[in-house]
Amino acid sequence: MIALSLKELTQALDAQLVGDSLIVQSISTDTREQMSQALFIALVGERFDAHNYAQQAIDQGATALLVERELALDVPQLLVKDTRLALGQLACYVREKLALSCCAITGSNGKTTVKEMTTAILSQGFEVLATKGNFNNDIGVPLSLLRATEKHQLGVLELGANHIGEIAYTVSLVKPKVALINNVSAAHIEGFGSQDGVLKAKSELFGELGAEQLALCEYQSSYQEYLDEVARPAKIEHFSLDNVNADYYASAIESLGLSGSRFVLHTPNGEALIQINLAGEHNVKNAVAAAALSLNMGAKLEQVSRGLAQLDKVPGRVNVQSLNSSIQLIDDSYNANPASFNAAINILANFEGKRFLIAGAMGEMGQQTKQVHNDLVKRALDSDISLYSYGASFDEVLAEIGQSSLGFDSHEVLCEQLITALEAQHSPCLVLVKGSRSTHMEKVVKQLQQYYKKGLEC
Repeated sequence: MIALSLKELTQALDAQLVGDSLIVQSISTDTREQMSQALFIALVGERFDAHNYAQQAIDQGATALLVERELALDVPQLLVKDTRLALGQLACYVREKLALSCCAITGSNGKTTVKEMTTAILSQGFEVLATKGNFNNDIGVPLSLLRATEKHQLGVLELGANHIGEIAYTVSLVKPKVALINNVSAAHIEGFGSQDGVLKAKSELFGELGAEQLALCEYQSSYQEYLDEVARPAKIEHFSLDNVNADYYASAIESLGLSGSRFVLHTPNGEALIQINLAGEHNVKNAVAAAALSLNMGAKLEQVSRGLAQLDKVPGRVNVQSLNSSIQLIDDSYNANPASFNAAINILANFEGKRFLIAGAMGEMGQQTKQVHNDLVKRALDSDISLYSYGASFDEVLAEIGQSSLGFDSHEVLCEQLITALEAQHSPCLVLVKGSRSTHMEKVVKQLQQYYKKGLEC
């Protein structure tokens, strides 16, 4: 973050300053963190009020507070009506002060992968501020912007949502030069009511774009016409996996198995041979989307090629690793919905050997819960994939087909039985672990890694 005086913030946030002005060098909302010359923002939620922990923030090194009510504490305080909105105002102020040019990404699947790909490309020629981890909601986006310093030239921001209106708010803070909706599918249905609700929520990214901004979305998708209409009067371009009528697409796609893919990228700027290190055809489309975004943010074609080739593995997202000479593990445990599970099954189906899908239940699916889990079980079993499932949403589906033994309510028991099956195999094995965040499938990944690294019991 850049250094700011409380006097300056008084004007920027329409705040009242209690005490003397001083310089703050950082922002914090978490009393568990060590702070140095920090402004602590006391956020208020349904189940918490950080005003009650302001003294802990001071003990951790906070030198000033942003609060909704004056506290009996001997540090300067900025009083505002709503600390959450003030956090957003502060982020907006810093972005404008630095004249940071940003792009924004959302979608039901792949948005973090596209963000990482875009960051890798743009970092070939620019100093890039990018979203870290899952800081993509109405608190995380402003905190991401507040990490900006004078050295940053471009921002790559991921915007997520679990309710209508959230992206409309965060995009107003980012004010992107280029905005990309990677895809729209059944995810967080419970929060949005239906897939149409998901579409409406994601389309908020395009809702306030002006004529000088650019909207990017998938060509000939079921939602393209709707998104094009929402995006106007912005400029509009389209990407596709392999449709030659799109502005950006791939041809001569060659699968390199678990090592990734090679293809020719076609763009309005020309063509380039691309190799990516992430498995799955869906990641080819993600790479095309990232290329479209990056080129419009100032990257050159050779930087697209170099950046994608150098992209590090993304933790929890199609992260391939060897457990031993005959067993490979794909850690795709970060999150899940029906579309991303289909992509995972496609990877397994193309593997020559014994395939194992370790599936955590999909959360927030509302009335579609039983149907989407039924579809997943059927497709996995029809594809001759050994299924190990975790979570109550699988119970009824498995019971109806007489396969209750494929369901587990303990990561440890699941892991024990999986390892027993793996140890009995004499052919190459591929294990893919995936599930919604609420199922904590990373625990299975860690237990497998521990067992095969140290020979310990699971």
